[in-house]
Amino acid sequence: MGLKEQLQVIREKQGNTKQGLEEGVKAIAAAIARALGVKQDEVALLVLTMSGNTLRFVWPEPLYVGNAVLPATHKNAVASAVLQARKGKVDNKMAESRHLKFFENVKGLETSGVPIQKMLALPLLVGENPVGVVEVSRKGRTPEDAGANFTPDDAQKLLALAKELAPGLAALVPDRFI
Repeated sequence: MGLKEQLQVIREKQGNTKQGLEEGVKAIAAAIARALGVKQDEVALLVLTMSGNTLRFVWPEPLYVGNAVLPATHKNAVASAVLQARKGKVDNKMAESRHLKFFENVKGLETSGVPIQKMLALPLLVGENPVGVVEVSRKGRTPEDAGANFTPDDAQKLLALAKELAPGLAALVPDRFI
């Protein structure tokens, strides 16, 4: 069963509830991690809240449980820039780039305290409408420790997954999502 079908089954069983969203984002993170050869906690999923002014982390779980949010227009957040431009970003020198670093210091992750060296980020769109952002990172003490650079092929894999998962993710978000 593909990711699209898996999300549809979750939606049919759980509806657009908190439990449905949690189950869906876990499946999405696992699929992205497999496709790009990263750890599941190197995948971040952010969803645009009802107001449209805030991005809320729905994965990894400690950020979701902690209600981590950031302004959709934050000047130093990769997710905000990607959402605003509606254009993906590949940064294989992330440690040298200006960015928010709180994702690197989240407790409860396998990679807690390890810097992001490389990142691939894409907006999640349903048609022309933004619903969120997916960020995939490679963490390590050094760029070499983090592994291979993200390539155009990686970007294409993530783009294909993003097109497949965005409608399913949007359908799982509870109506009063904040």
